[in-house]
Amino acid sequence: MRKLFLLLLIIIASIALADDVPGYSSYVNDYAGVITEKDKTSMEEVAKEVEEKTGAQIAVLTVKSMEPYASIDEFGMAVAEKWKVGEKGKDTGIIIILAMDERKVRIEVGYGLEGIFNDAKVGRILDNTIIPYFRGGDFSAGLRRGMFKIADTIGTEMNVELDERAKMQDNNFTERLCMLIFFIIFVSIFLMMIRRMNNAKRTGRRYYGSSFGTMYPGYGHGRGSFGGFSSRGCGGFGGFGGGGFGGGGASRGF
Repeated sequence: MRKLFLLLLIIIASIALADDVPGYSSYVNDYAGVITEKDKTSMEEVAKEVEEKTGAQIAVLTVKSMEPYASIDEFGMAVAEKWKVGEKGKDTGIIIILAMDERKVRIEVGYGLEGIFNDAKVGRILDNTIIPYFRGGDFSAGLRRGMFKIADTIGTEMNVELDERAKMQDNNFTERLCMLIFFIIFVSIFLMMIRRMNNAKRTGRRYYGSSFGTMYPGYGHGRGSFGGFSSRGCGGFGGFGGGGFGGGGASRGF
């Protein structure tokens, strides 16, 4: 009787905790509000193509807090058990989970992908691809780059050519190009300010400085973008397939 009572308590506790795991509506579920619409669209497109061509499913979840779970590992398993990401019977699911308040991130790997993503490889994706963006405050880019790295690895290992792969590579080039352009603009403005200060000293006039708007009239008005992704939307998301997880993956703080 006592064992039955304890078993009932465990079941009730499990059900209560399951209610604390948010539901899903698509491949990318941004409850923390840190992913841009542009990034979400491109991530959805990549996840959709990966599923169509390989059967593997990639999901992303961001939350403000992982409470009442004591660790990101426990929260990750709870999410995996409730969502069941991956193809049923093949267990080819993988989930990127971000908890903002606790500053923790985890990649949860299904049984069927553990041969491709062992714990060490997942740790390297976190350390080299995701965490650097997080520490710079760009959570959207970190999640996007992390998903793209996972998608590219799945495509390579399964010998599948992904149409979206070019966009993944183009986006990385675009980010470097934007940084280069910004650096060139900054240096040119700095040199122009130095020249104006020197001219002011030679002529005996007081130098009052300048602004981006004065020196570059079109700069800062409106928001443009370099490169960009298709805006056709992912469409066709029919839910996750019933994949199983056994705790494989890795976690990091940032």
